[in-house]
Amino acid sequence: MELRHLRYFQAVAREEHFGRAARNIRIAQPALTRQIRDLEVELGVTLFERLPRGVRLSAAGASFLRDVDVILGQVQHSVDHVRAFAHGHVGTVRIGFSEIASRHRAIASKILAFRLSEPRIELNLLPMGSLAQLDGLRSGSVDVGIVYDVHHNDDDLQHFDCIDLGGSDIVLALYPGHRLAQQREIRVRDLAGEPFLFGIRKAGPLYHDRLMQALLAHGVSPNIIQETATHSILLSLVSVGMGIGFTEYSDETSSSNVLLRQVKDLDLAFRLHLLWRKSNPSPAVQRFVDALRPER
Repeated sequence: MELRHLRYFQAVAREEHFGRAARNIRIAQPALTRQIRDLEVELGVTLFERLPRGVRLSAAGASFLRDVDVILGQVQHSVDHVRAFAHGHVGTVRIGFSEIASRHRAIASKILAFRLSEPRIELNLLPMGSLAQLDGLRSGSVDVGIVYDVHHNDDDLQHFDCIDLGGSDIVLALYPGHRLAQQREIRVRDLAGEPFLFGIRKAGPLYHDRLMQALLAHGVSPNIIQETATHSILLSLVSVGMGIGFTEYSDETSSSNVLLRQVKDLDLAFRLHLLWRKSNPSPAVQRFVDALRPER
């Protein structure tokens, strides 16, 4: 017994007529009649009662049709599923999602749009820092990472594909009562002696070092009074007047409790990159990557 036998049986059962069924499935009527007879012989039951005009399902045939409808329905579901998977409409994408990415409105908006347009793709947002994302990409536990360019190198790009998602401005976070809050123009030298809040170096050593080097280039050695695990903690401590610190610019960050100011001569710029393994064959991952590509 083959699937075609089940489809032939289903067609005749629906039409209750060999001629009409044969036309619908585009097969010669004698061949269809012979295939149904062979199926009855193989099963050892009579599936149809032959009438002067047409046929009618026997009790055994009606019972068999219920099972055949389920079987052919599941086969069609499997065909649709594998086609959707091959075209990237079904699957799972594990995304390393840091605080940096969450504060980029364009990235968050594109992820939301992708989720709405591809409801059969499961998006797993995995909260982790840039270094953890790179480790996850190498081990295969993460499919896509969103990290600063400073965190990866040329060796990484031998294994990862990369898309530039845009620049990221680094700004000074102040509390409203700070002496620099009303100053029209802030330069690096104005920060000498200030109590600084810095991110923990081990969470992003290259980011930390580049920021430190940019300050030292102007003769300012920051007085670090507290290291913080996240930018959110840094901003929270800034808001209560513990000190000042650098963060990424975001419209959502500036508030009545935290002011963001450009430091005019701070020569520092970062790019935000989307990374994924070259060896990852997942069509769903590729579709997600395409959805996050910047518009040209």
